[in-house]
Amino acid sequence: MTDAWLIRRAAEEDAEALAGLAGTLGCGAEGEVIRERLQAILGSDSNLMIVAVDPGGRVVGWLQACAGHRVQTGSRVEITGLMVEAKVRRRGVGRRLVAEAERWAQGRSAEAVVVRSNVQRVESHRFYPALGFDLNKTQAVYQRDLPGRVR
Repeated sequence: MTDAWLIRRAAEEDAEALAGLAGTLGCGAEGEVIRERLQAILGSDSNLMIVAVDPGGRVVGWLQACAGHRVQTGSRVEITGLMVEAKVRRRGVGRRLVAEAERWAQGRSAEAVVVRSNVQRVESHRFYPALGFDLNKTQAVYQRDLPGRVR
């Protein structure tokens, strides 16, 4: 029953639900940290932050995407986060979130939608190809935390 899910723009009031979902995959942060991040995201025209809500009004999934222009690849939208509550997976929620991100990307005249997925996220490596995404490359990702910043 995929029509039961409402896809809408995220709101600041969704911070606790977003934090809870992120925590289920080990990507969690405290609600207040998520709220601060969400405020910045919602205030940015280059970011899309949407949620899937069940008929009872509960957030069961979210997607964040970011639009950008790169010299080497042109205009693209990158899905930077997608999480769906475990008990509603494989019921069309993720598919609907991705479809909305693709509509947003088309509205911005993006040339492509891309997504990176941790090699440990086995489900993702079946999900995205099933939606028509092609494996483009593999890479290592390096990070250096800046002093005084909370991750």
